[in-house]
Amino acid sequence: MTSSSLSTSGISTRTTGSTLLACVGRGLLAGSAPTDNAGNAFVQLGVAHTYTLWPNSGTALYACERAQGRVGHAVTVPKPKDTDETTLSIVEIANGGSVRDVQWREVLSGNPLTSASVTTTGPALLVAWWWGDAGVDLDKTAVPDNDFTVIDSVLASGALVQCAAATRQVSAAGTYNVTWTSTPPQGAQLWLVAVQAA
Repeated sequence: MTSSSLSTSGISTRTTGSTLLACVGRGLLAGSAPTDNAGNAFVQLGVAHTYTLWPNSGTALYACERAQGRVGHAVTVPKPKDTDETTLSIVEIANGGSVRDVQWREVLSGNPLTSASVTTTGPALLVAWWWGDAGVDLDKTAVPDNDFTVIDSVLASGALVQCAAATRQVSAAGTYNVTWTSTPPQGAQLWLVAVQAA
């Protein structure tokens, strides 16, 4: 299906106090931030990154702290081309607080798919994304370690930007990372975010 934008299906988010994270993978990398139907403004975290193997494609991460929520909440990203392969991953952190640290790393095939490390000063929710760089053939798998739990994924074969998202709640200050195991063997862009209550 072709469209000038991609939207999440309407979800129910908390009326106030959540932190929203939106990670986007695009076949044609563009810099447009997400919008939503609750009047929130998303701010880009870091910069957008292209893939080494696919230099026109890449990922970007956005956040909205102290977001307004609603029933039927929909987040939308514009597509630079109606037929572009675009994947949008949204994570709501209830009573989320502030983004304490955010790190990105690309790892090429043949190396451990270990993220850069984030550091917290107290309890935090860690959110990790794996964006594999394999081609369109074959279904994929992506499994994190270090007590991360996958909460959503798009891993089917086909013309899409493959993605997996995982979270881990940590109870104390520390430095944390995550290593992913995936099939088929491939590299990946790896995002890791620490969201810490005020």
